[in-house]
Amino acid sequence: MTRIENSPAFLIHRRMYQGSSLLLDFFTKSHGRVRLIARGARSSKMSLQMFQCLSISFKGKSDLKSLSQWEILDEPRRLLGDDLILAIYANELLIRLLPEGDEYSELFNAYWLYIKNIKNKSNPEKEYSLRIFENQLLLELGYGLDFKDDIEGTPIKGSVLYDFIEDQGFIAQTEGKILGEILLNIVSPNQVIPNSKGLSALKKLNRKRLKPLLGDKPLKSKELFFVN
Repeated sequence: MTRIENSPAFLIHRRMYQGSSLLLDFFTKSHGRVRLIARGARSSKMSLQMFQCLSISFKGKSDLKSLSQWEILDEPRRLLGDDLILAIYANELLIRLLPEGDEYSELFNAYWLYIKNIKNKSNPEKEYSLRIFENQLLLELGYGLDFKDDIEGTPIKGSVLYDFIEDQGFIAQTEGKILGEILLNIVSPNQVIPNSKGLSALKKLNRKRLKPLLGDKPLKSKELFFVN
């Protein structure tokens, strides 16, 4: 029997399961995405909150294991309106794109930082934080990009315009759609929030990068708010 104790985790999805139980998807630091049964949870006073880091324990012999214990590691976050939709969008990306059982500890940290940054931030800060999270997700799934050199191996220059070529990278173009300084800023230790034009360019870039992975099935969060 597999037994995991005290794993940092975020609840990212829940649904009813066999009468009084719940089927819960967690994003854990050491075990990636896991799906667990919380038996009798609907008839108990157990209240597992999303967007709050938890410590969970689970066990079982099959692929579908049982949640055995949990406690709160983090402050509560009551997200409303657009903030809630942005967080739901991030959860949906994790559910759709992460395989079960693989460790993504750096992505876990990036997700936690993103959730922290949603509240009490300006709209440009929230949007840029989302793009950084998307980039980390793509990187850990094996679809990272070189933001320092173009496809010819030439260092990217801040004043030059670039286009993105799928599966290759960036190429300098006179009428390119994204400025080099926006790309360099992504990997800079001193990130600066781009202007609205730069944010729009990053949104279109990440949309293009995510599309082959998400396929034709639309994201449910997009029905609430166009975040990508």
